[in-house]
Amino acid sequence: MNKFLLGSIILLMSGCLTLSGEYQAFVFDADGKQLNQNLILRASGSGIYSLRNSVCNAYPGATITIIDVETGEELESESPYQC
Repeated sequence: MNKFLLGSIILLMSGCLTLSGEYQAFVFDADGKQLNQNLILRASGSGIYSLRNSVCNAYPGATITIIDVETGEELESESPYQC
């Protein structure tokens, strides 16, 4: 029982990711048209989750691509995200 509990805790904690850095989000509709062409969406660290949730509230069904501003690479663990 103790091994099961310990294993469960480790598994749950591995899903908790603390992000650091600067991120930019790009929002696309179902047809692939970018919805935020005139709006730069940026967030620091775990603030990307609040940004993502706000975008999903405004554009249900949208796809969000999150880019690390420093490296220019897509944030693989969170992107692309389907609202």
